[in-house]
Amino acid sequence: MTHLPPLWKFRLLRKIRAKGVAENRRLLDAWQRAEGGHARWNPLNTTEPWPRSSVYNSAGVRNYLLPGDGIAATAATLMNGRYPGIVAELRSGSKPARQIVEQHGPEFDTWGTGAANVLRLL
Repeated sequence: MTHLPPLWKFRLLRKIRAKGVAENRRLLDAWQRAEGGHARWNPLNTTEPWPRSSVYNSAGVRNYLLPGDGIAATAATLMNGRYPGIVAELRSGSKPARQIVEQHGPEFDTWGTGAANVLRLL
């Protein structure tokens, strides 16, 4: 999809110091599809303010000027302290995507996607 940063899954995982294993990429793919947005360079529809970003919708999801801005803003959101379980699991790279969502469902709910929506796509 043209609104997604090139190689975004690998770049995001690297930015948060997580493993690029297949299950992590599978989780990110399902999460992105569950989000369903088309904000520019914003794969997980973060609302993270960023220099030169603009508002995409009434929920405050942002459009980012550059692909790297979207990756950095998404990483900043993941690292803001509200998603420690998701980040820890991505860093360990040892669990199946479904298990990560099941064990950390409230964090997906906090993000706004909802664990059920991600599980439906896994």
